[in-house]
Amino acid sequence: MTRVMPTTNAKRLAALCGVWLLAACHHVAQRPATDVAGQFSDAMRLFRHGEFADAQAGFQRLQFDLGVRDTLQARVRFYLAESYMGQEELITATREFRRVADDYPADALAPVALLRIGDAYAQQWRRPELDPSNGQTSIATYQELVGRYPDAPAARIAGQRIRELQEKFARKDFATGEFYLKRNAFDSAILYFRGLIVQYPSSSLVPDAYVRLAQAYRAISYREELRDVCDHLTQNFGGRRDVRQVCGNGSPGR
Repeated sequence: MTRVMPTTNAKRLAALCGVWLLAACHHVAQRPATDVAGQFSDAMRLFRHGEFADAQAGFQRLQFDLGVRDTLQARVRFYLAESYMGQEELITATREFRRVADDYPADALAPVALLRIGDAYAQQWRRPELDPSNGQTSIATYQELVGRYPDAPAARIAGQRIRELQEKFARKDFATGEFYLKRNAFDSAILYFRGLIVQYPSSSLVPDAYVRLAQAYRAISYREELRDVCDHLTQNFGGRRDVRQVCGNGSPGR
């Protein structure tokens, strides 16, 4: 039987493949285990120094290095979201915070993540006269937090922020009511002032809304409605000058 000798090219290819295999084996053998704790520490250091883009990159790498059920995963995702917040990428931040709240509902960071979602939406509604949809979403998220985690410290903060946002909504409605009142569109003004009183009863603007309501009722001679409003005003805010001016002796129309 004739023995076939390998060609020169075949020998070279075999030798080259051998080198590749040895290099690959050496690489696998020498590659250090992923230092998850060190990576997390480095990313947190960048985050605390305000280097949010670099911190974001570090937290993103960690997401792939950690197992799905790793207990550090929730913290990594939370600070990834915070890194987006630091860069004012608010929509992306809310998405990442939502992943923390929904994927890790038993984690201590879940209520904080909901709080931060509410904060992100509130930050996008800086001026009451603008489209209020972000403010409404913010309140809804804070209310979700209070409903899901009523005993969490974040829930107490959410309650305060709900009241602050409601005050902004009240100011928005009050300004709109004033706009119509000054233009003698009394029926429209009445709708806004009454709506403010009903929807935001704890607002600091409620007494002023009652006064404007009385002014509107007087302007269009709604005597019964005026009497009811003035009874409330004189009983609760009788010392105010504007109450005395609009209601007189507290018995208008009698």
